Amino acid sequence: MKDIEVIFHHFENDDEKKQMNYVYRLIEKGYKKRFGNIYVHASTEEQAKLIDEQLWTFRQESFIPHCRLGNKNYNESIMIGCESYPDANFDVIINLSDQPEDPALEPKKIHEIVPSSEEKRSLARLKWKSYKELKCKISSHKVA
Repeated sequence: MKDIEVIFHHFENDDEKKQMNYVYRLIEKGYKKRFGNIYVHASTEEQAKLIDEQLWTFRQESFIPHCRLGNKNYNESIMIGCESYPDANFDVIINLSDQPEDPALEPKKIHEIVPSSEEKRSLARLKWKSYKELKCKISSHKVA
């Protein structure tokens, strides 16, 4: 297994709109810097649909080509879905789900989004422990 970098992005409040805008900027940064294939792992089908819709209108001056994971004609570098084990190779995973990502997917980097609620922070601690046992390189970033 190759080295996987895991970054936990901790939010100081539960402003979901602010969190999602941060995620959109993270996706945009990955696309513009050509980090490779990016998978946005939504927690629910509804969230995946919202992300898909918002990426079309996120910024007037920016276009982020993407598609949903179930699209059979996909060839975009950014995929959105809520499946745990997508049938593709991704360089970066942005995880919004409650479960840690499968290291068998062998991404170079995993971004874990951590809201401020104690329940979500508790889940993040379990993910941290799981990644640590897999000997991933873990870091944390506070988002104001």
